[in-house]
Amino acid sequence: MGQLTVFGYLREQWTELPIPTADVSDQSLIVVGANVGLGHEAAVHLAQLKPKSLLITSRDEVKCEKSKADVESRSGMTGIESWPLELCSFDSVRSFVDTFEAKGCTANVLIANAGISTLKYTKTPDGYETTFQVNYLSTALLSLLMLPHLIKAGTPERASRLVIVSSEFHYLANRLKGADTWPSIIETINDEAYCTSSVMLNRYSLSKLLEVMFIRELSSRLPTPTLVAASTVNPGSCHSCLTREVESNPLFKFAVRTYKGLVARATEMGSRTLVHAAIEPNERERHGRYLSSCEVVEESDYTLSAEGREVSKRLWHETLEILGDIDPRVNTIVSEYLVQEKA
Repeated sequence: MGQLTVFGYLREQWTELPIPTADVSDQSLIVVGANVGLGHEAAVHLAQLKPKSLLITSRDEVKCEKSKADVESRSGMTGIESWPLELCSFDSVRSFVDTFEAKGCTANVLIANAGISTLKYTKTPDGYETTFQVNYLSTALLSLLMLPHLIKAGTPERASRLVIVSSEFHYLANRLKGADTWPSIIETINDEAYCTSSVMLNRYSLSKLLEVMFIRELSSRLPTPTLVAASTVNPGSCHSCLTREVESNPLFKFAVRTYKGLVARATEMGSRTLVHAAIEPNERERHGRYLSSCEVVEESDYTLSAEGREVSKRLWHETLEILGDIDPRVNTIVSEYLVQEKA
């Protein structure tokens, strides 16, 4: 069973990871959340390999221009596309896909990296708790809307890749116990009354667990042999801007910075895990799985438990119901591209 141990965690944190070198000269790549941190470093790695095309996203136009200039400067690649994408907004996700389709773009790889970590309960304009929407619902919406494009680009020899950036913190998610008895998993997770301070303290970990469950459910419904290899990756604990809001609390700031100083990976090192899953061969062996330090490892005990599997299935169906109302294309994609469950 999958468990997080102190020894295993430290061993991974101090492991030197390989630099991906696969040929991507005929590949069209997308990195979501590339203005800072892991996404930015992953974009630089990919750009240095000179892909056919590279599309990166940031939250607004100003950040788009800055990240494009920096990635091009560091990599020597020109012609990088940089588009705005705000995961706090379902409309922004839909607009991104609309633009992608209107321009006739192609995608062999989608790295869904953008994410946040906050201890405060706030809602997006769409009415969902912010971490839950950004890290899970909007990421799932983007993944599903882009699925036909990834499938179209995949071949029997080389599957396209969908890579969602999860975390070893999914092992620490402890707020789904008994969720198989909740009337609605998503409504409960989103309910402000449910989201006490202790629940919000675990919210980031929960969102990473939901991503692992989403990829498991999606991958199990893709035809075999799959034309899209979908996986979640753990970049490890890295120096990044992810904890910037948590560090606004002076007490947490001291604890986090001390912790990072002792064990955190360099952001560039952590980004290698994203790039490995996105371009290195043997992608179908990683399909539906959780990767850590560029290797397939077991998911959390809860994920693998009978309750975890039941919750995962219910979460999948609740997610599709919500996303299908947000964008009817989701229903069409599920019907046309995924294997339908037997009644």
